[in-house]
Amino acid sequence: MEGAVIGQSVPRLDSPAKAIGKADFTADLRFQGMLQAKILGSKHAHARISHIDTTLAERLPGVQAVITAKDAPAVRYGVYLKDEVLLAREKVCYLEEPVAAVAAVDEDCASEALALIRVEYEPLPAVFDPLEAMQPDAALIHQDSSSYKAVFPSVRYGNVCMYTRIEHGNVEEGLAAADLIVEDTFCTQPVHQCYLEPHAVVALFDASGKLTVWSSTQQVFVSQATLAEVLQIPMTKVRVINTYLGGGFGGKLNPWLEGIAALLARKSARPVKLVFNRLEEFMATQPRAPFIIELKTGVKRDGRIVVRVAKIIGDAGAYADHALGETAQAAVRVQGPYKIPHMRAEGFCVYTNKVNFGCYRGYGVPQAVFAAESQMDIIAERLGLDPLAFRAINLAEDGDLLPSGERLRCVSIKETMQTAAERADWMEKRVNKVAGRGIGIGNAYTNTGMLASSVFLRSNEDGTFQIFSGVVDIGTGANTILCQIAAEELGVPLEDVSIVSGDTDMAPYDLGSIATRVTYDTGNAVRLAAMDVKRQLFEIAAKRLEANIEDLEIGHRHIYVKGSPDKGVTVAEICQHGLYVEGGPIVGRGKFLGVPSFKTQPGEGYPLDPYPSFIFGTHIAEVEVDKDTGQVKVLRIVAVHDLGRAINPLAAMAQIEGGIGQGLGYVLTERMIFNEEGRVLNPTLLDYKVPTALDMPQMEVVILEYPDELAPFGAKGIGELPQICAPAAVANAVADAIGVRIRELPLTAEKILEALRQDSV
Repeated sequence: MEGAVIGQSVPRLDSPAKAIGKADFTADLRFQGMLQAKILGSKHAHARISHIDTTLAERLPGVQAVITAKDAPAVRYGVYLKDEVLLAREKVCYLEEPVAAVAAVDEDCASEALALIRVEYEPLPAVFDPLEAMQPDAALIHQDSSSYKAVFPSVRYGNVCMYTRIEHGNVEEGLAAADLIVEDTFCTQPVHQCYLEPHAVVALFDASGKLTVWSSTQQVFVSQATLAEVLQIPMTKVRVINTYLGGGFGGKLNPWLEGIAALLARKSARPVKLVFNRLEEFMATQPRAPFIIELKTGVKRDGRIVVRVAKIIGDAGAYADHALGETAQAAVRVQGPYKIPHMRAEGFCVYTNKVNFGCYRGYGVPQAVFAAESQMDIIAERLGLDPLAFRAINLAEDGDLLPSGERLRCVSIKETMQTAAERADWMEKRVNKVAGRGIGIGNAYTNTGMLASSVFLRSNEDGTFQIFSGVVDIGTGANTILCQIAAEELGVPLEDVSIVSGDTDMAPYDLGSIATRVTYDTGNAVRLAAMDVKRQLFEIAAKRLEANIEDLEIGHRHIYVKGSPDKGVTVAEICQHGLYVEGGPIVGRGKFLGVPSFKTQPGEGYPLDPYPSFIFGTHIAEVEVDKDTGQVKVLRIVAVHDLGRAINPLAAMAQIEGGIGQGLGYVLTERMIFNEEGRVLNPTLLDYKVPTALDMPQMEVVILEYPDELAPFGAKGIGELPQICAPAAVANAVADAIGVRIRELPLTAEKILEALRQDSV
């Protein structure tokens, strides 16, 4: 009976190991003869490297290997645009860009060796503002960028590493038809993912020349392919293993520490461990890209939106990386879950001499939704409409088109918004306002389903089953959910299913744990593999029971004839039959490709593929603002999400509550502050203000279930959306409380006081 396992709140399978400290993370690994590595970063944000002398470092007792760019193949790599190198070659483009690395007997010795490396630089003019970097006379960060290979029809010039233009309808007609045109510019800040576990890697070459890398990566197969590319060795000579992972949130997608550790391991002929400390995490990893978002929106007097023109400027930092994809994604998602018949969006991703920016839980959507939902409130006020009523006029429905040509399906934004409004008592609190308090709404949607997942599912002699998957459980409970899907499909208890995951030598290909895709894509692959195994089990059982396959069912670890529970055979017996009579275990295969059935014509220079399905949600926040200090206290958040189907409600609730916490940091306190040299001035968890448990508001989480027929048991996932909705809702609530709109994140006390001061002048 469906629902015996899925839909049940069960603890994560890895909870006991983590709770008692027996879960080994990459930094916990130990190997005989293992060396410790450290990286020497650039002391300039933009400079030519005229000379590197490693002689003294190599002579230091305890040092086993010193590498520079001359030890690495001259290969550029990158997810969309191949512009990055493992170690700076000829020039550096951001402060702390890796220039050299050392492997020594311990970390102190490696650090001492770094101090002995002499690097001579010829400083170059640097540019840190994307608007300045777009100017024709700006310092050029990549002189030969036109020669870089791209994996999409790339449009680039100067310091712009991607230009995209997407459009539907007729913008000029829309502007002419509008009764009111509202223009705003919004700015978002760079923020760090602040995962608990820092980047960590251990690299080892065996006697055959095969490289094994234990890595805190979210994508083992992407890491495998990238390492093969940058090291110029066959993929079959690279194995990537993920141990336990202490969070990633998009910050651990691309391997680069892995390549440096591998070069040191090859040169020293010993295992090498490289683990970042928190300072290095802030200075040299890939935080969320800051955006400048210009919106021009036209509406009719009755509240219908007729046109939007959007310009998104994304700061890539020194290398394009995922900021390029984020900028393009934002250009589409800035439409919001609304009908807009005429829309044009341009995206500019721009090189600057800051650390290269990556992605962080939402892939460009949190930035876009903050801007779009803020402007929805601004327009509603100009029209004299309630913000919720204005949104209701424009809500998207099944079949509506996005400017990328994607067609929305399984649209449930009307239901999430109505439910949130009822739970939050929206109308009562809008009408009977309390001084200093405000209420705000954030509607959003994001995509699910992307590229390939495949799994094997094997029977064991005792009637249990084991999944082999390339996906990585980054702390979301993904492995538990996948086991629930398999157990439900097989008709066996959850404890009869286990999983081996995150090892390129042990599992078939999976894109990895990114973009809210695991439940949808890998879950589909698991379910198909389980269906394959179940079919084989029934084929054997049918012969044993002299019954037709369609007359069989499974339950209580038995396969029996329907209506005759005494006429059956145990699952274990069938598994043993496969093993001993038919020459091997029963093995099922499942593969799924998350692409839609429709075609798109996304326009010029657009790098992303269309998505097959979308997830919708609404948050309503209540805040209290102290107008004397500017301090914001978030009192309550009602979070309503349509998951399609909650495979594990307990895990889903945890995802939503965690996303709310990260959203609060994004909207109120978190920002990486760069000085005029490109240095991060607050690179510690003391100075970088992440919300704590004391900052969390009362949370009411509501899960709606509108199953998607293409998803496993209807489940679409939940990963990114909670962090996307929360900042918009809080920003609108703050504006409602103080009567002034702040268009730049984060909404610090200083900004609120300044806004109030200017408003009173």
